[in-house]
Amino acid sequence: MLTRFLAPLAFLIGLGAVASAQVTVNHHSGFLSPTGMHGVQGSSMGSGFIVSEAGTGANDGRVTFLEDGTFNRQTVVAALPSIISEGFASGPHDATLSNNNLYVALGKTLDPALNSTVVRFDLNATPWSLGMPPLTAADIAEIIPVGAYMASQGYADSNVFSVVLGRKNNLFIADAGANAVVRYDFKTASLSVYLDIPGEPNPTSVGPPIIDAVPTRLRWDGKTLRVSTLTGFPFLPGLAKIYAIDAGKQLSIEKDGLTLVTGFDYDPTNGRLVVTELASSFDPVTGFAPDSGSVVEFARSGERVPISVGAALPTVVMHKPDGTPFYASLGDGVMYRIDPGAMNFCITSRNSVGTGAIMSHSGSVSVQANDLALRCDYLPVDEFGLFFYGSAPTMVPLGGGYRCVGGPKLFRLGIMKSNQAGVAFCPVDNTALAKQGSFIPGSVWQFQYWYRDKGIGAGSSLSDGLQVMFTD
Repeated sequence: MLTRFLAPLAFLIGLGAVASAQVTVNHHSGFLSPTGMHGVQGSSMGSGFIVSEAGTGANDGRVTFLEDGTFNRQTVVAALPSIISEGFASGPHDATLSNNNLYVALGKTLDPALNSTVVRFDLNATPWSLGMPPLTAADIAEIIPVGAYMASQGYADSNVFSVVLGRKNNLFIADAGANAVVRYDFKTASLSVYLDIPGEPNPTSVGPPIIDAVPTRLRWDGKTLRVSTLTGFPFLPGLAKIYAIDAGKQLSIEKDGLTLVTGFDYDPTNGRLVVTELASSFDPVTGFAPDSGSVVEFARSGERVPISVGAALPTVVMHKPDGTPFYASLGDGVMYRIDPGAMNFCITSRNSVGTGAIMSHSGSVSVQANDLALRCDYLPVDEFGLFFYGSAPTMVPLGGGYRCVGGPKLFRLGIMKSNQAGVAFCPVDNTALAKQGSFIPGSVWQFQYWYRDKGIGAGSSLSDGLQVMFTD
């Protein structure tokens, strides 16, 4: 069950964790266990984010609206059920707005009428706009009793976690406790189990023989319904998946090899998949590895490209129409924005002049400005080397260091020599690059410097890596 095994992390992470990343900006803070996030444009509320907050366990779950531009944050629905279930806040897990109906996914609660349900607020009958007092449970127009229905069908557990409007105007619900996708038919006001999500054989001696799927997030693109899985105890790396579900209820794997997926989205500018992974690993004694969550983008060729790392329990990711990714972290209550820019990654290795060569850059990451220049410091003086780049990070021993750049093809920028200060400097003209290696807005490339070093046994080494996300 999702609640049971997220519980230790609520205390393990703490509120002081800060994500480090590409250029990860604290967009807005002060959320109470944010678990869901949707963008709205031109709605009755305005344009911005609808954020679901599971609360602190004191029946303070809420749905808030964060307005674009002004950062004006107001509570749309207040005082929703919120409990601490085995140490983890359970309450509003997701919300979506359609035709002035606000649907809120409620997880496990102590209120038998609202336990594991989807509730609907009719904003035509009970209007809400900026500046108005928040709605409450008394304003609920409809309760969709998912938990009670699943119990009637013989399911031992239910924990509503995600909701999305899908094909034929049905409401689809991810039940993390029942390991199922549930459908609500608006015409007949009836529930049905749309699809059970299969578990995974446990390759270890720890935990059950079959690991629960634990569906976490749903997405509907107008043609295909998709669902991500967290996977249950013992929370093994690499077992999580994103499934596609066709109109015939056939389940197919769209992406596997993931770890503890809590959310996913697709960049509207290039179609690339982006996922949030809760943590890198789990220990039965100490819990989830602290501050080890990540936001990962997948290149067209399928390579894994982390674009934000060191996150404190990331729960959901979404993009604005311009492709800017945002994610929310349960551990610190912050909504983050990932901006174009650069970050160092991988490791450098000791060389004959010190602790190792380090990458940096000058100029901007703007494709139009075309003024990026790569720099590498702490090199042996007057030695040959070259900058090269690729579409994905890796870490492979090479010479006296590690090759940090990977991908189906590597591109080099020409041979040069370090100067008398031990620096190599290379302006990059995007218009002169090979078509497959050219920079476009939103693209992410990894850069590195290889150099000769007669003072070490291997005769050559490499710098650390520099990851760059480009903008217009």
